[in-house]
Formats: sequence, structure tokens, C-alpha cells
Amino acid sequence: MVREPITDTVVGQLREVIATGEVADPVNRFEVQALAHRRELSELARFIVDADAATYYEAVVQARGEDEVGTEA
Repeated sequence: MVREPITDTVVGQLREVIATGEVADPVNRFEVQALAHRRELSELARFIVDADAATYYEAVVQARGEDEVGTEA
């Protein structure tokens, strides 16, 4: 499996989704994907489909501004 790149656009769109407050837990990729589709955030929606769980989680950590799991930047 090829690792999906985490682009600045993906991180930015993920931050936008998190900032809406409409997602209870951004680690829930299915909930985030549904909101990305509704908001027409196509790069994020495609990333969620293509990325493995570890890569998606890494993108969430970046979007939250965390250095490591559970650690604020």
C-alpha cells in the first residue's frame, strides 16, 4: 500500500471541519468524510477514502496542532 501524502490543503480542510464543531470526534473519519462531502471539501474527502487509518490519524494530529499523541503544541 502506498502512503497518501498529507498535504497542506488536507490539513487546512480538516482544521475547517474541526472548527465547525459539527464533528464530535475528528478521529471518526466517517463522520468527517460526510461533513467534507456536504461542504464540498473534495481533497479531504478523497484523502479519507485513500489514506490508511494511521495516516489519517497523523493528519488529525497535525490539524489539531499537536506534536505527539495527546500533547498540545
